[in-house]
Amino acid sequence: MKPEIKEEIKKITDKIVEIRKAKGDDDVELAATENSAKFKELITNHIIPMIKEANMIIGRSGCSITFYSNELAVIRDPKKRIFIQILFYPYGHSKITLGVNAPFLQFAYSPVKENIKITQKLSIKSDEPRIKIDEIEVDSFAAEKINQYFLDFLKETIVYNK
Repeated sequence: MKPEIKEEIKKITDKIVEIRKAKGDDDVELAATENSAKFKELITNHIIPMIKEANMIIGRSGCSITFYSNELAVIRDPKKRIFIQILFYPYGHSKITLGVNAPFLQFAYSPVKENIKITQKLSIKSDEPRIKIDEIEVDSFAAEKINQYFLDFLKETIVYNK
């Protein structure tokens, strides 16, 4: 990015922070924590490679898996979560026809609670609600728990959308 543009963006950001402080918003900026860094690392080094490998395997069936994440963003607002959403496209349903109605599994890290909230939607129907599955800590067992939730999600989604 050009230095001039970067400087202008910093000025705009400073103005927004100033406005929020003037309105009495105490949660203006939160420094990155050790757990948020661990969760971002978990997304980059574990979850994304797992999704890519699983997609290569499941592609044989005509299904596909993709993801959407904001793990590269610098989240300093305590009200915003760092997340990765895994989207499953069943056989016969393209990414174009499903749009936002795809079954999904989401792992979202909350800077305030310092835990990972797990939610999922199993149906391709748009009126099906999202279900909260669990909340887990960012610890040495997180990767194993995520693996199991991912496998359970795939099994349940395939059965649910037969």
